[in-house]
Amino acid sequence: MLKPNCPPGELTYQQGYQQALEDFAIAPLFTRLETYSEPDFDAAGMQLTPSELESLAAILIRDLTANLNGNAIAPYLNALRHGSTDLLHSFSFRRFLFPSIHLPANFPQVKPPRFGDGDKLKWTSDRQDNLKSPDWGIAIGRFYSFAPHHCAWTWCYLIWLDQRSPSSRWTVADTAWEDDLEPFGFAQGQPLEDA
Repeated sequence: MLKPNCPPGELTYQQGYQQALEDFAIAPLFTRLETYSEPDFDAAGMQLTPSELESLAAILIRDLTANLNGNAIAPYLNALRHGSTDLLHSFSFRRFLFPSIHLPANFPQVKPPRFGDGDKLKWTSDRQDNLKSPDWGIAIGRFYSFAPHHCAWTWCYLIWLDQRSPSSRWTVADTAWEDDLEPFGFAQGQPLEDA
């Protein structure tokens, strides 16, 4: 994830890329997320996927950016100007803002849903981290909700799983964000039950 393979000619670029990740504390953030452990959250036990790590890092950076204020910035600037390093490592999320429970002001004039009730859908293969084949089923409903991994509102679908779908062994239905789904038809091999 942080050290992709590159041809020998691109080694300088790759070294610069790695240096930027270090300089802007992105690489240490990934390491901290991968190894973080406390009673409320143990990264090792969670078995975080690379895409989950990237999403968590992006969400934390966006939240920090959105919640910056003078009270948070001034002590750091003061520490930098006076050569103190004590404060530079003491930042804490004193005020972590959770997403609003209110619909966006422009609702219902939002991007229309891509899929309708009755559409045959499957999870995109890149979102099925632990399954050999993606789940599939029929859309039986949808709702507009805040997607934490995007820090934005989007459509979420309720999918009635086909009996042959991998997850159907432990559930009959599941939810999925719109960007995690794609159309699934007879031409792709496995027709849905009762279709």
